[in-house]
Amino acid sequence: MIDEREGVDVTPTVDWLLHPVPRDEYLRGFWKKRHFLLRRNAPDHYGDLFSLARFDELLSGSDLDAGSVRVVRAGRADAEGDAVGSRRLEDLYDRYRRGSTMIMPSVHERWPPLRDLCRRLAYEFSARCRVNAYLTPPMAQGFGVHRDSHDVFVLQVAGGKRWKVYEAGPEPERTGPCEEFDLRQGDLLYLPRGIPHEAASTHSASLHLSLGVFPITWADVLLAGCEAAVDGDAAFRDSLPFGFARTARARDETRERMQELTARLWRAVAPDALVDDAVDLALLTEGDRLNGHLLDLVSLAALDHDTVVRRRPDLRWEIRRDAGTMVVAFHGKRLSIPSRHEEAFLRMATGEPFTTGGLKGEARHEIKLSLVRRLLEEGFLTLSPPL
Repeated sequence: MIDEREGVDVTPTVDWLLHPVPRDEYLRGFWKKRHFLLRRNAPDHYGDLFSLARFDELLSGSDLDAGSVRVVRAGRADAEGDAVGSRRLEDLYDRYRRGSTMIMPSVHERWPPLRDLCRRLAYEFSARCRVNAYLTPPMAQGFGVHRDSHDVFVLQVAGGKRWKVYEAGPEPERTGPCEEFDLRQGDLLYLPRGIPHEAASTHSASLHLSLGVFPITWADVLLAGCEAAVDGDAAFRDSLPFGFARTARARDETRERMQELTARLWRAVAPDALVDDAVDLALLTEGDRLNGHLLDLVSLAALDHDTVVRRRPDLRWEIRRDAGTMVVAFHGKRLSIPSRHEEAFLRMATGEPFTTGGLKGEARHEIKLSLVRRLLEEGFLTLSPPL
């Protein structure tokens, strides 16, 4: 289980996202089931998160050759091309004036409050989160009816949009919308993956954030486990029998061998290991916490018993134990540490600053220093101001 002594701020961001609707009510009635419209009558709800002014600032500083801005109109790529390409910012504004929607993909990578939001939600959902920003001029539409392959939370930051949400079916037909409504500034809309929908701005410009939740699926974990088992056993890399497709007897022999290998694969794919792999994937969805790590690596040569270090304050990690070995999982990797060093490690992992010379325990100072050096090098520890 995850060690809760790590001291990470786990403020329930999902509660903020859904406020004032209780999380349990949302999970019971809507999560992965049906769309959810939340009217707040609080236009400034997202004011500290994003704004038109922030979009304008990021747009002015965008490298238009790097795909940082996309342009769509009337349900398809702008006639001049989906990517902005090597054009001036004025050309982009001209296309906006003529009805094109401007999209900033993965805007959370460019604006820290959104990056922090994604990290916190990734922790709570155990899923990767991503934010795109959509700015649509008045009386215009970016995309037509479409489905998303992931769950989406729409955060209406400025202006408003008229939404149509359709009944799920084999095709996103335009007939028979199950609901039509206006999303106003401060409101939220949740759309489960696969639900057909479309939106168009009304008499004012519309800016909304599309927060996508990309879950870890059973298929992801099972396929990764099977791939690892196959790579680790040469029997699976053997070719099928010579001429197996030619005769009934050869097919029977192939079928028998397939049953043997299937049973072998089943024995090799351990459920506990698959769950551990899934947890590692979930930890990765939150992103690396490696601010200042380059300075740590440069300072390794000068590390001594009086150097003050600490566990990274925003690091997600967990301990697993296996046959006398303590396995520390973080940043998508696993470090094996002898169990006899557990007392020293747990002292290091509290989050409080320490020096190797001040650590208690039976291990020699040289061994403790070696462990500190390894944890600093791997990014679990970081340098701290002097005590």
